[in-house]
Amino acid sequence: MLFAIGVLSGCSGYQKRISLDDTNVENSSEEQVVFADQKNYDSLIKVIDSGKNLEQALSLEYEDAGLNHSIVTAWLNKKSSIVKLTLEESANDGKMLTTDFYFYGDALFFARQRVNDFQKKKNGFGEIFSYFGSNRKVIYTASKLGNSEDELNQKVAIRSKKTDFSPKKALQIINQQGPFETRYQGHIETENYNFIIVGTSGKTGQKSAIAFNSNYPLAAEMVKNNEQYLNRKLRIEFTKVTEANNFSYQGLTGIKLINEK
Repeated sequence: MLFAIGVLSGCSGYQKRISLDDTNVENSSEEQVVFADQKNYDSLIKVIDSGKNLEQALSLEYEDAGLNHSIVTAWLNKKSSIVKLTLEESANDGKMLTTDFYFYGDALFFARQRVNDFQKKKNGFGEIFSYFGSNRKVIYTASKLGNSEDELNQKVAIRSKKTDFSPKKALQIINQQGPFETRYQGHIETENYNFIIVGTSGKTGQKSAIAFNSNYPLAAEMVKNNEQYLNRKLRIEFTKVTEANNFSYQGLTGIKLINEK
């Protein structure tokens, strides 16, 4: 099943990552006067965040050559349309970014990114968010910084330079598209588990490991004839498994070869 968002599926470029150094924020304890429709926006955000009558879908977790990880959670309404995407990214240097995208119909109307940089001695925690108009232009952006998550939550964001966000990367991840296509890349065997590796190769390649058992003969066939199946496109279904020892992994629940001819 592919998850799409109308006109947004044609957006170009990855989401812009917001560096903490890009947000020149002063301490402020006073609310700032913003645009007239903010209450309507905020009310819709609260409805979506309540999760009422929404289904949740989880993407595969991907790793690139630099050991950076990405995963997406989608919230769907009764019509199976996305109303929210959460992109979680963790870098090998310990920096963590969480970006939420909110949709009304075909339109992105709000995006928020939180950054945790544990290596910074000062202002290692940040948040920046933007509201979007019907023409997909940013109408208001605000941001704040803090030395801890608690301090960040207590601060009031103030107006900052208008910042755009693109949900393209999040959509590619949840739909197994672009650099996040699920092509067979090999396998790993451990004492207790067998994994197939899916994803893409090269400098921008992204890979994900999925455990399988004897219920999935196609996976076993690919492992047995590794060279024959390398880079073949697959459609993968999976579930997240957490065992009694808290060891978590992705377990295969469906696999299909895609004919590209």
